[in-house]
This record gives sequence, C-alpha cells and structure tokens, in this order.
Amino acid sequence: MKIAVVGLPGGGKTSLYNALADTPVELLPGVAGAPPHLVTVPVRDERLEWLRDLYKPKKYTPASLVLEDHPGIPAGAAKADRRGELFARMRNAEGLAVVLRAFSSDRYSYADPAPDPARDLDLIALEFLTADLEICERRLERLAEEWKKPQERERVERERAAVERMRAHLLEGRGAFAAELRPDESKLVKGFQLLTSKPVVLVVNLPEGGRAAEPATPALDIAARFSSCIALEADLARLEGEELAMFQESYGLTEPLRDRFVMASYRGLGLQPFFTVGEDEVRAWTIQTGETAVEAAGKIHTDLAKGFIKGEVTAYQDMRDAGTLRELKARGKQRLESKDYVLKDGDIFHVRSSL
Repeated sequence: MKIAVVGLPGGGKTSLYNALADTPVELLPGVAGAPPHLVTVPVRDERLEWLRDLYKPKKYTPASLVLEDHPGIPAGAAKADRRGELFARMRNAEGLAVVLRAFSSDRYSYADPAPDPARDLDLIALEFLTADLEICERRLERLAEEWKKPQERERVERERAAVERMRAHLLEGRGAFAAELRPDESKLVKGFQLLTSKPVVLVVNLPEGGRAAEPATPALDIAARFSSCIALEADLARLEGEELAMFQESYGLTEPLRDRFVMASYRGLGLQPFFTVGEDEVRAWTIQTGETAVEAAGKIHTDLAKGFIKGEVTAYQDMRDAGTLRELKARGKQRLESKDYVLKDGDIFHVRSSL
C-alpha cells in the first residue's frame, strides 16, 4: 500500500516524513515537478512478534506502508502547466495523507500567516475537485467518439453513466467516492485514479502543547484522523534508549509517532494483515478487509490462487491460547476453509494448492 503525503507548502509534510524515516531529509521548499521523498515503514504488530518468538524463523517480515512525501500544492495548481507532473505522482498512490497546518511559523512566506486547517483543507479539496473534473470531462469527450463504433456502444454506455455520475458529484463539491459505483463500474473507471476517490488520512499538525478542531469536507473520503505536533516528534525520532523514554514521558507520549501514525493509516484505509508462519519465515501480508481466501492466496503467489484447493486457517487468539503447536492441534483449532472464506484480522493462513 502506497500513501501519498500531500498538502500546502510549509504544512509539515516533510517533518512527518522525517518522523517516520530512519534517514531524515532537508526541510526545503518543494518544487511542483520535483520527485517525492520515499520511505517504506514497517507496521508493528505485537501478534506477529509473538509468532516470531514462537517459531524462531530464519526470516521475519512485518507488513509495511510506502509513504511518498510530495512537494506542496501551490495555489491554482489544478490549472497550472505542471499539474500533470504534480498530481500524476499522487494518483499512483492507493491512499492520501493530507497534512494541515495548525501552527504559526516564519519559516515560509504563507499567503495567510494565521493557521487555519479548515481553510487549507478547502483549498486542497478544490484543487483535487478541479483536477478530477477535468479528467472526467475529457473522458466524456472521448466516449462520445467511441460511441460511434457500434461494437463499443454497450461498454461506452456503461462507462459514460459512471463518469457522468462522478462528474455530477464533483460539480456539487462532493468527491468521486460519493458516487458509490457498482463493482463493474468501478472496474471501468479504475484507471482514472481520481484523487477524490481515494481514502484519506487527515493529519492536523499541531503546535507544541496545542489543540485544533478537526475540519471536514464532502470532497474527500476521510477514513482516519490524526493530530500531533509533528516537528516535536520528528526530533524525538532521532533519540534512543533512556533519553527517548525520558522525553516521551515528559510529553505524555506512550509510543513513537511512527507506530501511531502507521497503525492509524493502516486501519483507516481498510487494511488488515494475515500471517504465514514456519521455520523459514514468519510474515505478515496485507489485504483489504473483506477479501477472500483465494484473493489472499494470490497476494502470496499467483500460482497459489490458480491452483487453490483449501485454506488451512488458525485464528491468532486460538494459537495464543494454546501456547504451542502441539496443544493447538490437540484442541482441534486448525480448520480447512474454501476459497470464499473471508479472512479475519490476524488469521494464520496456509494454502493448499495443486500448483
């Protein structure tokens, strides 16, 4: 899962990146066409750690999120010449983390020095709405040409109905996500990668010791909210051991920003892990909530999905309660499930396949 970290210039996107990354980068004003900073962040899971200690594998692989720190969105970016460069990179992400400034600073020449997260969210939403609307309108023009081919008309009519519904929502200031497309319609327009169709983690960047109201907008699908003094936590991310523990205690922080933000994003975007275990490797795999056993098998390897026979499933808590593999089997807690079984959060999964 890739998350694009976006927002207006000087809002704290790169500070968030530095709080999550092992190697910090310079806090310099972003340029619209510049490539994003990129970091892969592990998703800490105490259940997986317990399984690691039980199996003592040769390899241990937690789930992870990939975060891209993008340059700030300048005013009017949706109409700027470089909007393709700026927004195309964001569109490649499965989710967005929108960072909003709730602090004052003289580091940047803000158009309005006074912090106002609700105002900034409205500006960002307007840019995304405008850019998405342009994509829908261009696609409708092309569909009008494609409709002239009789063999394409059925597909064109279905796609046009979906695009027109999204366009209507965008014109009303609502995001494309609110169109609630059917699965077959979603498949037709998946390639658009509309920004207002993506789930959003809203990050309010607070001043030290400060608080702020949590803004909202009908233009974005806000799946999770997160508030923190990111500059402070970026500094704490460079500390270790007793020094880190001392400062965390003084600021009332029970765990690093990395763990809190990553878990909020992971859960907020509708993700959940399942586990594969053995002496060679204990590993977490990421799926969307509601995905089936055969879909999960495909995450491991496409051949496992093609040759799927049964899934051997153990609930994590059953494994934990048993304490040992021998006791687990004695209790009869391992079971076989069909390809349509919907995996639960933390299921331990082994695929029986003909390939």
